Amino acid sequence: MATPSSGTSRRLVQYVIVRSDLIHTLSWPLGAVITQACHAATAAIHIHYSDPDTQEYLAELDTMHKVVLQ
Repeated sequence: MATPSSGTSRRLVQYVIVRSDLIHTLSWPLGAVITQACHAATAAIHIHYSDPDTQEYLAELDTMHKVVLQ
């Protein structure tokens, strides 16, 4: 999450970490890996739904930011 500076809005970011070994070492299909990442992102929002940052993140559907890392 970016730190707000005076007079500017902050940008909330959801980071999704994807294990590349699932594809390269364990030979999971790409669709299965993407499905697991989607489940994890949705579960994180559900678990933290009442958090003010989550509510702010969800309020900006057109400008939601996600970063996917491996």
